[in-house]
Amino acid sequence: MRITGGEVRGRRVSGPEGLEVRPTASKVRQAFFNILGAHLKGCRFLDLCAGSGLMGIEALSRGAGSLVSVDEKRKIVRAIELSLIQLDLKGRVICADLGDALASFSPDSFDVIFADPPYKANLGRNIVQLTAKHNLLSAHGVLVIEHLKTLPPPEAAGNLRLVDQRHYGQTTLSFYRLQQESPESEIV
Repeated sequence: MRITGGEVRGRRVSGPEGLEVRPTASKVRQAFFNILGAHLKGCRFLDLCAGSGLMGIEALSRGAGSLVSVDEKRKIVRAIELSLIQLDLKGRVICADLGDALASFSPDSFDVIFADPPYKANLGRNIVQLTAKHNLLSAHGVLVIEHLKTLPPPEAAGNLRLVDQRHYGQTTLSFYRLQQESPESEIV
């Protein structure tokens, strides 16, 4: 798996062996980063269900100010830590259950939260609800859930509202923002 943009563009990220990890497809990854564009510069990025760690590492490569990656499997966490060391990038990697990890963060902790849970687990709803419950997004932050088109997450939870969806074959990216006094049509 290669990083498609930024400071370490073209370098490889190695993931754990086996079928435990399903990396985000290159075209979906590039679309995600094109959509966020300048919003990444200096942002606090959270990569949930991090898997290979590729999304968070690419965010750092493209200018994110900080990275926290979360996965519940120790083997996966070790692979992400190794990739960060090999690429000389700094990030925090947490091995924890999704709910426990989200409950441990302070409110307003992140500008971008990306979640790519296992498709069959259908965890999108939980992630949106927990993000809202713990007020994890900054005022202009964005939560993005990658999921199967046929298993959409909720349109709203707490103060979070679905503002856009982008479809790439079977995969959909759902974008959430904090509800504003006046509705905003732009993602970032």
